[in-house]
Amino acid sequence: MQDCLAPEGDAAQAEVDPYPPALMDSTDALPAVLRRNVVPGDVESSILTDKDSFHYDIQGAKKVIVFNHKKFHERFQLNERKGTELDVDAIIKTFSALSWKVEVYNDSTTSDIRAVLTELQVSEETDQLSALAVFILSHGEDNGTVFAQESMYRVDHDVLFQLTADKCPYLAGKPKLIFVQACQGQATDPGSKLRRRHTSQDSTSTYKIPNFADFLIFQASFWNHFSFRSSDTGSWFIQALCKKINDSHASDSLLDTLLAVSRSVSIEKESNVPNKPHLHQKKQTPLLYSTLLRQLYLKGAGENLLPAPPDRPLQANNRSELSDHRATGTNKQNCICM
Repeated sequence: MQDCLAPEGDAAQAEVDPYPPALMDSTDALPAVLRRNVVPGDVESSILTDKDSFHYDIQGAKKVIVFNHKKFHERFQLNERKGTELDVDAIIKTFSALSWKVEVYNDSTTSDIRAVLTELQVSEETDQLSALAVFILSHGEDNGTVFAQESMYRVDHDVLFQLTADKCPYLAGKPKLIFVQACQGQATDPGSKLRRRHTSQDSTSTYKIPNFADFLIFQASFWNHFSFRSSDTGSWFIQALCKKINDSHASDSLLDTLLAVSRSVSIEKESNVPNKPHLHQKKQTPLLYSTLLRQLYLKGAGENLLPAPPDRPLQANNRSELSDHRATGTNKQNCICM
């Protein structure tokens, strides 16, 4: 593999002229945008957050878009995603209570999805938003590929890239949250048992941001791995996400809450599919990517937050889950893969 380090020293300066030396000082390889002499454009957005703020101001309008895929074209030979409506109901209940407007699109085609995102890019209503969340509930494969009703699309190329600051200026500088409930491949995680070792000690108005800033992507499972869903209770991931948001305090940042989601799914859940040994007694852990530049508080503005109440009790979803948790340390559920 050829080394792509940027040239250094006087000879390097002669090589890269007429490119600006300041840009070359911090690049490992010359960006294509510089080779084409493309000048980044200015974008304008009705952003509430001050440049120097440590938290996002989301007191304005907020929107949730849910792409819920339950049934698929027969050529895919994919099972109907029974129980996905329970996830949709949980999302609607959780985010509506926080004054987010929720739009649900059921069994959309790829062209339907592109139309929704294109409307976001050009609609002046988008300019009034202070935050956006996109939920994708579907079957999936590796490399971030998910299934629409009649074809497949990519979370990065077909969703995230369409919401970057240069493609969707109305959302520039605003938090954009993408939640993906879908398998990321065919691998399963049997988990490993841990035993704790006992020891003796326990502000200006204009500034430039990257086009890919202000994103958070939270997916149900690690790369190339299955994610689990129950037809009776919904998916582990979405149900844990909504429950932890519901139970969170105003002083909990979104990242604090998502850490609690990861801990809940990873530690408290284990699959119960004895008739399918390759899926039985398996574990799942969500994966988080973030380019957020500030803290995000779903239940407070950030500067006037109340302290969290001490020792908030944990609540079980129902008696059977509580019994499983007490007996084994995990909630074993009859479940199917996404």
